[in-house]
Amino acid sequence: MSELFERMWAAARDLDEFDFLDVARLGCTEQTAIRYIRFWREDGRIRVSRMGPNNKKYYRPADKPPPGPQPVSGEATPEGNMWRAMRTLRQFSPVDIAAHANAGGVEVTVEKARAYCRQLLASTHLKVRQTAIPGRREALYQIVEDTGPRAPKPVRLAGVLDPNTGVFARAKGGAA
Repeated sequence: MSELFERMWAAARDLDEFDFLDVARLGCTEQTAIRYIRFWREDGRIRVSRMGPNNKKYYRPADKPPPGPQPVSGEATPEGNMWRAMRTLRQFSPVDIAAHANAGGVEVTVEKARAYCRQLLASTHLKVRQTAIPGRREALYQIVEDTGPRAPKPVRLAGVLDPNTGVFARAKGGAA
């Protein structure tokens, strides 16, 4: 590869997280940065760290640990376990969330996972990837807005409070 390629990789490897614009700011064009990121990903040098707004991908070097799936407060909560499971899985159903969130002495039922998914869907944190067919398959969801490691908490004011941004998103439709 070229000298520019090696210089970009050396600089990107030192970053904790980056997107193609961050790589371009290191000294190349945006198209070159996109090409380099594609090559680094295929080569296994980087992994997707998270998805930002509008499905923008953020990457991290593969040899660096992923950003914290550990509980922020120190004590496990159903919402915290479900949110960490959602952030880890690319797309998921309430059954997947219930299976992955039963840890730390916290029990999460499929009904509780289904209700939490509906609340996050109403607050635009999630989108439906595949609709449910009653009695045959659960709906598949995907995180649209990954705002950080702390779980958005449903509140009685018919909405969701996101502790990462401090934003209260009103639920569409009826009351809680």
